[in-house]
Amino acid sequence: MSQPQKCFVDQVTAPIKLVDVLPPGRASSLRQLSTVQDIKECLDTTEQVDYSHRHLSICQKTSWSPIQVTRELLDLFVSKHGISESFWELPSCFYHRNDDIEINYCLPVSVNRVGSSVETYYTIRYPELKPSSGKWVIRQSGLYFRLDSSTSQSVSVLISPTINSAAHQKIENLILGVAGSTALQSPLHIHRVLFAAYFPAWRPYIASLERRLLPETSTTFATFIEEPLRVGYDNLSSLTSLDNQFLQASTLVTHGEDAIRELSAAFGQEPTPGALEVVEALDNYRRQAVACCRTATFLQRRAQTTAQLLADTLSFRDQILAKQQNSSMLQLNKSAVFLTTLTLLYLPASFVATFFGMNFFDLDQESQRIVSTPMIWIYIVSSVLLTLVTFVVYYWVLHHDDAIVNSMSPKVHVGDWRILARRALSMRDSTKKLENMSV
Repeated sequence: MSQPQKCFVDQVTAPIKLVDVLPPGRASSLRQLSTVQDIKECLDTTEQVDYSHRHLSICQKTSWSPIQVTRELLDLFVSKHGISESFWELPSCFYHRNDDIEINYCLPVSVNRVGSSVETYYTIRYPELKPSSGKWVIRQSGLYFRLDSSTSQSVSVLISPTINSAAHQKIENLILGVAGSTALQSPLHIHRVLFAAYFPAWRPYIASLERRLLPETSTTFATFIEEPLRVGYDNLSSLTSLDNQFLQASTLVTHGEDAIRELSAAFGQEPTPGALEVVEALDNYRRQAVACCRTATFLQRRAQTTAQLLADTLSFRDQILAKQQNSSMLQLNKSAVFLTTLTLLYLPASFVATFFGMNFFDLDQESQRIVSTPMIWIYIVSSVLLTLVTFVVYYWVLHHDDAIVNSMSPKVHVGDWRILARRALSMRDSTKKLENMSV
């Protein structure tokens, strides 16, 4: 299988460790190789050595970077040991990433039988606590294993997400510690050590998520609509994040359970000494996986229920506030209607009194009659012009109200706009997520 260049590096900067286990009575050899010339010389000099097991350990610098090996170097190792082309599916899962694409994908257990050899390869994902930050991260490791029953030789390749990972150290200690003993006749223990190094971390990881969930759940269930709310849309975002993490945990644990089941079924058919012991150990990890998966599924449903309850609480609270605002607006409307009625009642009398109180009119003392000045047209013209100007200004404001409102509104800093935008987007995403939730 042709691999993209991004799966490998152009220059190796981390050591590649090759461990050879020689037959009983001879010591194990540990070699660190980092160039094509080194591995070629090692393979050429040990080509005739009757080793019982050969283990190659390579790694990534970070979980999102390519593996620290060149394509030429790994291709040389594959060709020297007659490894099938399907092996390249394993390194294809380790490549440079800039986003979360395939972050939850795991290569399923694949078993190939070629003559007297049986090849097995797969990847697993697991949580790991970073000592520097105290945060949990999801990492990936891959293992290739081939056992030739005719020669009793086995070859394994471990791909780790970091230098000197837990599985790398434990497998290396296992191989070096049992060199020359009869326990080496069961190299299948490498699979057991891989799961033993990482699988127990699922329980504390799920427990850490549960510790974050319980305060949110307690606060949400103790909230009353009539009282001031102690929760808001930020809590809803946290619950949605926990829901996604529980879903991811149950998915990855389920894959681990499937991988263990497939390995147990494959090893149960092998006549290799110690295979039964490995199968029993794997079955124990499978039972732990079932328990962790059930716990993660339960907590995910609990997070969904809490999120739905919180969303309903916030919605009802908004409805109560809207109802209170409507009541206030109704009261204001009643006051406006009352003032309008009073205005209509007193306006005619006020207009008549104002009109006849102007200097355009006077009382003739001799005839006892009201006389008007010929200049009254000034009042009529001024009133008509003022009325026209009023209607023109009203029409302009009606069609340019956005510009006026923006100029009169208080200025908001760019940082505040960014905060408001992120909050609006999170609220929209949370709403869409809750619409798809099943309680």
